[in-house]
Amino acid sequence: MTRVNATRQRRLISIALVVMGIYAAIGFMETKAKQKRLEQSVHDLGEIQAMLNDINRLKTIPKVAALRLESPAEITNRIAEARTAAGLPESSLLREEPIAPQRIDRSDFELRATTIDLAPASLSQIVAFCENLRDEETGTLVRDLTLTEPRNGSQGSRAESWKATLVLTQMIFSPKSAR
Repeated sequence: MTRVNATRQRRLISIALVVMGIYAAIGFMETKAKQKRLEQSVHDLGEIQAMLNDINRLKTIPKVAALRLESPAEITNRIAEARTAAGLPESSLLREEPIAPQRIDRSDFELRATTIDLAPASLSQIVAFCENLRDEETGTLVRDLTLTEPRNGSQGSRAESWKATLVLTQMIFSPKSAR
């Protein structure tokens, strides 16, 4: 009976060792699979961080085009605010002439221009006026600026002043298929 018990014990131990070996192999394979998933997650995290950095960088980049056309009242208000911020009197605005938006070649963009004439002012006031007109969120900027000496000629003892004609533009994204 001892011999039968010894054989039985060997079989049970062998079966236990085989079962433990199977569990060890399964555990090893699961660990390898989890390691691969972890490596993939780390890689995905790196890509997500790069995308977030791109998004944050793009938030600060000036926009090229607006998604909607500003109304004439909004443009008039923008000009009045820029004039005030530049320290120019109300009488310095000689002309404000908006032009209807025009499609740029065959693209999905339209450009609206507003011609503005200013009475003689200092160069620093004109530059401040142009800077205050710019709005990167709406794709609005001063594209052209022409300075001319006032007709009265010599500026003598008073501060140097220039007449200015500038073109305020707004680029609008307007897909052709929407029309």
